[in-house]
Amino acid sequence: MWPFSKSYPQFTLSQLRDEYDYIVVGGGTAGAVLANRLSAQGKYTVLLVERGPIANSWASRVPLLSSDFASDGLRTRKSLSTYQDNLGRPVELCTGSALGGTSRINQMIYSRGLPAEYDAWRDAGNPGWGWEDMKPYFLKSEHALYSDDNHSNRGEWRNRASEALAFPAFQQIVEASKEVRLPQISDINSPLFPAIGCASLHFTRDQRQHRSSTFSAFLPYELVVQRSSHLHIVTNTEVMKLNVQVWSGKRFSVHGVDLKSRSSPEQRSITAWKEVILCAGPLSSPYLLLLSGVGPADHLKEIGIPVIKDLPAVGSNLQDHFGVSVAYEVPVSHSLVCLQKRPWIFLIELLKYLVFGTGMLLAPIVQIVVFASSLLLDDRGMPRPAESDIKQETMPDIEIMPIAADSAENPDASRGTFSFLNILLHPRSKGTVRLSSANPSDPPLIDPRYLSNPADFSPLRASLKLSLRLRDCMVQQGYPLVDFDSGVPTGEDDASLDHFIRQRSRTTYHYSSTCRMGPDSATEDGGVVNEELLVHGFDNLRIADSSIFPWVLGTHLQAPTVAVAEKCADMILSKSSATWLEESYETSSSDSLVTLSSDVRLLPSVEYRWEKE
Repeated sequence: MWPFSKSYPQFTLSQLRDEYDYIVVGGGTAGAVLANRLSAQGKYTVLLVERGPIANSWASRVPLLSSDFASDGLRTRKSLSTYQDNLGRPVELCTGSALGGTSRINQMIYSRGLPAEYDAWRDAGNPGWGWEDMKPYFLKSEHALYSDDNHSNRGEWRNRASEALAFPAFQQIVEASKEVRLPQISDINSPLFPAIGCASLHFTRDQRQHRSSTFSAFLPYELVVQRSSHLHIVTNTEVMKLNVQVWSGKRFSVHGVDLKSRSSPEQRSITAWKEVILCAGPLSSPYLLLLSGVGPADHLKEIGIPVIKDLPAVGSNLQDHFGVSVAYEVPVSHSLVCLQKRPWIFLIELLKYLVFGTGMLLAPIVQIVVFASSLLLDDRGMPRPAESDIKQETMPDIEIMPIAADSAENPDASRGTFSFLNILLHPRSKGTVRLSSANPSDPPLIDPRYLSNPADFSPLRASLKLSLRLRDCMVQQGYPLVDFDSGVPTGEDDASLDHFIRQRSRTTYHYSSTCRMGPDSATEDGGVVNEELLVHGFDNLRIADSSIFPWVLGTHLQAPTVAVAEKCADMILSKSSATWLEESYETSSSDSLVTLSSDVRLLPSVEYRWEKE
C-alpha cells in the first residue's frame, strides 16, 4: 500500500452475502469498469471477484516500474503455451492478475482502432457494434488531458499525448520515416487515420504522471468506501465453476458461482439474483465456460464434464498480434538498459520523476509507431509512390514499434540495445483454449497455433523489409546503429526472412476472440455471445472482455476492451430497468405460473423468497 494510506476496502469469503444482484467475474481491465457502472445508482448489489491481489504499492503506479509483463511480480499471471510446431518451441504467455488486470502492467497505449473495423463487426451480423455505435462508449470513459474535438474530458480514465522523445533513436526514426515518404500523424486515434504513416502515441497516465489503470480510474479507494453497502470486492479468490440450471432443452440460466479462496481453504457458493458477467479475459472466460459444461461437446466428454450446452466456438478462434523483433546495438545511454547498467542514472531519473514528473520512469520504451498496409509496400518494403494506391478502405495490417531495448522473448541485456518490434495486426492463424482436466485448479491448454496459416508470413516479410529500410536511413544519417548476431535477418529472400520470423518471434499479449460475438452455429467458426453479449441459450450470463471480439482488432486492445465494458453495462442496466415491470416465472415444482409485480423479484431457485426493491 501507499505510505500512510488506509487499507483498501475488500471482503473475505466469509463476509460476503449469500446473494447479489450482479456478480462480475474478473476485476481486470473490463471488470473494474463494469463494477463501477453497475453499482453507480445504488439500486443494485454487486460482487466483484478477482483472482489476483490488490497490489496497490507505490511502484505499481510508476509507469516504468509497473510495466512488468516480463517479471514474476504480484500483478502477473504467466502460463506456457503448448508446443508450437511452426516455431519449434512453446511460447510464454502473460496476463494481468490484480484489480485492473492487464491495464496495471501494460505499456499504457491508448488507441481505439479504425472505424472500418467496427463497421465490419456490425456487417458480420452484430447490429449495434458499428463505429457510430461504439464511439460514445470510448468518449464516456475517456478523460483526455488535452483539448481535442476527437476526445472527451468527461470520463474517469485519463490519457495524454506523448511527451518529448526520450531517446535519440526515436527522433532519428521520425526523420527516417519522412525519408521513406511516410505521412506524419499526430493523433493515432483520429477516425481519418490513413493506411500508412508514422504516429505519436497516447498513454493512459494521469495528471500526476501515474499509471491510469482501470483500477485507479474506476475503483478508487473513496468510491469503493462510499459504495461499500452495495459494492463488495473479494480478491485472491478463484471461481471454480458457474452453477447452471437447465429450464428446457434450449434455455439456460446461471444461479451463481462457486468460489474458492487462494489464501485459505474456504469455499462458498454465491447466488446471482439478476446476472453473472464474465470478465476473466480471453484465456480464462472460455476456461470457466468449459469447466461449467458449456463448450464443444466432444471436448467436454473427453475430459469427463457433463455437457450442459454444446457451443463449439467456446475456446476456439484465439488470436494474438504476433511479433518479430529486429534488434541492434546502440550506445548504452541510448537504451533503457542504461538504468540497469548504470545505477546512478536510475537515481537521477527517479529524482526527475518525483520532482518534475519527467524522465525515463514515464516508461518511454515506445513513443511512436510506424504502421502500413503491406499492399502499399513494394518488394523492398518501400512505400509505393502512387497516391492513388492509398485508399480510405485500405487498413494497416502491420505495425512497427521502435523500442528502446531488445524486444525479443529472451532479450539481450548485456549491451545497449534498440529494436523494431514488427507486429502482425490481422493474423489469419487461430488457436484454442482447452481444458487439461476437469480439475479447476489445473491450468488450461493454450495453443495459439502461431503461423499455422501460411498467409501470415507475407505481411511479416513486408514489415521486416520496411524496418530494414528505416535502419538504412538511420545509418545514412549517421546514427550509431550496429547489427549483432541473431538480431537481424541474414538476407531478404523469403527463406531467410521466414527463418528469422520463427526464431525471433513472440506474443504481444493481445489475446482475443475465444468467446467471439456472432450468430449461434454448430461449428467452431460460429459465435459464443450474441449482440447483447449474452451467451447463446442463456438469459442472464454475459461476457464482456476482449474474448468477445469477432476477430482481433488492428490496434492495442485496452481502450476497445473498456468500450465493450461500457456498452455491456448500458445494456444490462437498460434491461434491468425494463424487465422487472411484470414477468412470469415457472417454478421447478409445478407447471403453474407466478406473476410478479414491479416491486418484487424472484430468486431463480426452488426455494422462493421475495424482497422489496
